[in-house]
Amino acid sequence: MTVRRMWVRGVALKVLLTAALALACLAPAPAGAQQEAGASSWAVSPKSRARLISSGPAQEGVYAAGVEILLQGEALTYWRNPGDAGVPPSFDFAASANLAAAEVTYPAPERHDEGGAQAFGWRKTVVFPITVRPADPARPVTLDLMFRYAACEAICVPSEGRMRLTLSPKDPVHRHAERIAAWRARAPRLAATVGVGFDVRQISSAAKPAWSVRVAPQPGDGADLFAEGPEGWFFDTKAVDGAFEVHLAEKPANSVGPAAVRLTLTRPGGAVEYETKLDAGGDAH
Repeated sequence: MTVRRMWVRGVALKVLLTAALALACLAPAPAGAQQEAGASSWAVSPKSRARLISSGPAQEGVYAAGVEILLQGEALTYWRNPGDAGVPPSFDFAASANLAAAEVTYPAPERHDEGGAQAFGWRKTVVFPITVRPADPARPVTLDLMFRYAACEAICVPSEGRMRLTLSPKDPVHRHAERIAAWRARAPRLAATVGVGFDVRQISSAAKPAWSVRVAPQPGDGADLFAEGPEGWFFDTKAVDGAFEVHLAEKPANSVGPAAVRLTLTRPGGAVEYETKLDAGGDAH
């Protein structure tokens, strides 16, 4: 069993062992606090709090909403790919009314060193924008979200909250609109649509399967690269001499053929993503 797998299972075990504590600590908003216009009540946990927020009325048939998390101290919450350790967020809108679809957007992550493990996510705050499509545009949508996530510092605290927010065609524009739009702008765009090219080549001299990734135009200082593979595939990435290297860390036993991999590049000019196929025994395709 690899160190990576032990980290993931270790975090999952913490989730199971501390779930009762975390759920017991969930509390309503502080006494005297009123629900803000365009926002649900806060779901409060020991290291964080979360709520639904809305931009206001529908535009072109859809509402712009979001899940806002505020984190205490150095607590960290996670991206869809949490890295070496962590728990990705879970969004369940099944109890909603007049909802045709709710599409969650993931802003580009930040890389954090957690005692030698690489974790991908955010500290202090994050907003996950949600595109809400009503079943009947003439009627309000009641978003009813069961939200599960983790807030990890010295220990990893699983957090869970039930949030409800009604979105109406008659809503005014809410003050949350700019913040939702700002976090949506952090989401990666398809590389081809913004003129960013990726050149992926296998490193033949590497002891284990590895690939060199060069980006044009060069992304500049502060750029980072994240690699996501199918279930059971794990990749490590690092910057090397103006380029990046992707190293296969783990794959499922008896896996055959290339794996579809999504590369997310964060850079000062805005994040982009690129899909490729990496063969553990051959070149990128």
